Amino acid sequence: MIQENECKSLDHANKSDKVTNTNERLHWHCLQHEGNLNCTSECVLQNALKIFGKKHSMSIIRALLRHNKLRFNKLLDAVGGSPKTLTKRLRELEEHGLLDRETYDEIPPRVEYSLTKPGKDLEDIFERISIWAGTWIASR
Repeated sequence: MIQENECKSLDHANKSDKVTNTNERLHWHCLQHEGNLNCTSECVLQNALKIFGKKHSMSIIRALLRHNKLRFNKLLDAVGGSPKTLTKRLRELEEHGLLDRETYDEIPPRVEYSLTKPGKDLEDIFERISIWAGTWIASR
């Protein structure tokens, strides 16, 4: 039974017959609370998904994992999209401490982007996604 102070908006919390199975499978789901029924929108995982769910965020991180340092136009070529969206996403990832922006006092100005330690730590996640995709998506 969900209490008043618990998140009622999560689909998995509204179906009591599936909650037990979900709790067993998603033991890692919430790092902040004990069990998913207490998971709120303030959950650490929810906040991470908000960052990575934004357009181009994962593509930017992947490109920087592959190339170590990239300038803006190389990132734009690798990721696609508009310069405005890429600029916004780069700023957000920098604010979250996932990438560094290094400016050089040159003419024309040069800016290079690279991953910080927390950004580089995402490599394991990309490897796991790649393994999963090779198993479940490539076979279709």
